Amino acid sequence: MRKIIFRENVKTIVVRMFCQAIAIPCITVGLISCNSMGDRAKTSTNYKLAGTWEFKNQDGVKTGIAIFENQNEVDGNVYILSNNSPSGDLSLGKTAIAGKFKVNSSTNPQQLDLVFGDLTTQTIYEIDNDGKLKIANAVPEQPRPTVLDTQPQQLTKVSDSTTVAKDVKILRSPDLVSSSLLIREAEGKSYIRVIMRSQQQIFQEQGQFSQDINQLKSGLSLNSEFYSYKITILGDLVQNNAIPLKDGLKAYTGIVYAIASDDANQKVTKLLLCESNIPTKQIPTKPQNQDEGYKCPSAYTSINP
Repeated sequence: MRKIIFRENVKTIVVRMFCQAIAIPCITVGLISCNSMGDRAKTSTNYKLAGTWEFKNQDGVKTGIAIFENQNEVDGNVYILSNNSPSGDLSLGKTAIAGKFKVNSSTNPQQLDLVFGDLTTQTIYEIDNDGKLKIANAVPEQPRPTVLDTQPQQLTKVSDSTTVAKDVKILRSPDLVSSSLLIREAEGKSYIRVIMRSQQQIFQEQGQFSQDINQLKSGLSLNSEFYSYKITILGDLVQNNAIPLKDGLKAYTGIVYAIASDDANQKVTKLLLCESNIPTKQIPTKPQNQDEGYKCPSAYTSINP
């Protein structure tokens, strides 16, 4: 039987919420212009961050809400409401994880640290002229990114409110004690997301996928004692696998495949991320063909890519 450190199921949900909402690494490929040094002091403090922000996945589906509550000029509280459901229906989850944030607006890019329990994610950010909050995230315990990429995680401010609704349960630091299994699974899942998006970009630029892990890791350290990463190219499809090296961990496989587009001379890519139903060290089988695409291998379930 799989051992979980958390005694309450809600704590499992907390870790998954954290991984879904915050630990989504970006691919560093370019620099987005930052505010000038002259106006940064008045526009990039946590007073600018204060309020309720909404973030969406690449398909435009709402996947979470972040509420920043300032305490002084450099730090404050942050609350994350997130949903792992493909529908993006946040009403399904009435739980928020509470953490701390700290800004450093004297740097370029500006720095934002997000602390949940014993996990710290070091990010950089910018609030553009349209009021969009753009964040380049890093996996907890990974180095801070140095530049915002061309497709940063974007949040839209929907309210100046810094209050969590009364019907939402708030889980604070004592509830966020790390489960080593779940956090390590988050590592494997997040790294596969990075590799998938690298594959997507390489295909758009070169018309083919890559089997060179050093070309795909986007600055992440893949020398893990918990997962090995393997890539298999099958024509216009590449299967990117995170295979556990330790017992009790689930495996992940990220499928990127090319399909015809309206432009006869160009193909577009699609993403499919799959999680094994039970812990396993076995390499996943090939994805299964279906109409106009693929579905997860046997014994795997599709999750948000």
